[in-house]
Amino acid sequence: MLCAPLTAGGQTPAPPQDRAQETRITLPEARAIAVQALKDGEPVLAYRLAEGLLQADPRSAFAHFTLAQAHSQLQQPSEARRAAARAYRLAETPQNRFEAARLAASMSYREDRKTLSQIWVRRAVQNAPDARTEAQLGRDYARLRAENPWQFSIQGGLRPSSNVNNGSEMAVQIIDGLPFIGTLSGAAKALSGTVGHLDTRLGYKLRQDRTSRTTLEGRLYVRRVALNDSAKAQAPTATNSDYGATFAELGLSHEQVLGDGGTLLQTDVAAGRYWSGGDVSFDFLRLGAGAAWRLNNATRLNLGAKLEQRQSALGDRFDTTVLDLDAGLRRKLENGDGISLALNLRHTDSDFFNARYSAATLRASYVLGRQIGPAQVSTGITAGYSDYPDFAVFFAVPGGRQDRSVFADVNFFFADLDYAGFAPNLRISAGRTSSNVSRYETRELSVSLGVRSKF
Repeated sequence: MLCAPLTAGGQTPAPPQDRAQETRITLPEARAIAVQALKDGEPVLAYRLAEGLLQADPRSAFAHFTLAQAHSQLQQPSEARRAAARAYRLAETPQNRFEAARLAASMSYREDRKTLSQIWVRRAVQNAPDARTEAQLGRDYARLRAENPWQFSIQGGLRPSSNVNNGSEMAVQIIDGLPFIGTLSGAAKALSGTVGHLDTRLGYKLRQDRTSRTTLEGRLYVRRVALNDSAKAQAPTATNSDYGATFAELGLSHEQVLGDGGTLLQTDVAAGRYWSGGDVSFDFLRLGAGAAWRLNNATRLNLGAKLEQRQSALGDRFDTTVLDLDAGLRRKLENGDGISLALNLRHTDSDFFNARYSAATLRASYVLGRQIGPAQVSTGITAGYSDYPDFAVFFAVPGGRQDRSVFADVNFFFADLDYAGFAPNLRISAGRTSSNVSRYETRELSVSLGVRSKF
């Protein structure tokens, strides 16, 4: 039996003063009355009944959820969120966890805690009853992300690779078909192992209105390598840390929409540091500008340019200036598939002759609009050409060094296997680089498994 006061009215719950007015009811009756009280807009009564239910069972998910709903109707979002969080932890069914998470997300939003609201939306997604509800939650999440001044993203993955060090596939140094210098060391040849990476970004919108946004951004990228036994036997003096890399940057970006939203302009500036093999490699300052146009409902074009000044830790002679020009075209086909082309032109200038080069890279990608089995599938091919006009290996290479590369990849995104909106992504990549300097003849096959967000 449950002893509870059935007096309604008032705006805030208060302990009963007159025990003579108490009525004894059963637990099922108390639950039913509490539900009806919430429907009738009597949150104080629902609150008191929920308190009585918690006296009978402090771990009652129903009682905590009723308490959360009562606090919500009483315009007490903080208390409502905390009660909904307890109901979520104690809930025994996906439906109950979904309802509690959705209420906690709503209350977090009313508290103006949008990041916390995003977390609760993801928990609701994990327990959504059907695909339609999950899609709606994804749209809700996108709106929250647009409103939230804080932005955070994280991506990572692991990939076994036949060439973790971008080493040569040949044992002898050959230049233009003639053997020079002798054989390459074990560490200069391709080493196999596993590569892991983690890419995190954090941003804060300093200013935002209907047509523009200014954001302070930070990024940290970490790449680590674990050599396998055959690589360690091939290069006994090599260590895992030799092939690790890290870079960190802090930047400011501004985006401006023109006209009816068909054109987007962007400018940015960033500074940072790059570490290689555990040691500082260079500091950099980068300026960028770009524009994107919606040519029609199915096609977008973007152009961009970046100028980066790198200050080497080895001295001024090794400083470099890098100019990148980018162009991209994306089109959605009538059958729902997507196709894109991307072109990058790069020119690097330096007092160090081997660092001077020009390069062009073209990538074509195709995304299937329909899911194949459990996976969303995309594929791409990348071709590149690099020219080092002043390259030397103890002596100047006649005509310089020229590299040609071709890589193909296929990606499988398993959207239906998600957890809280995060789903696994499998990428298979293979390719090779040919060069007139054999040290730079490479071949790689890798399979990477990562995680990315569905929305």
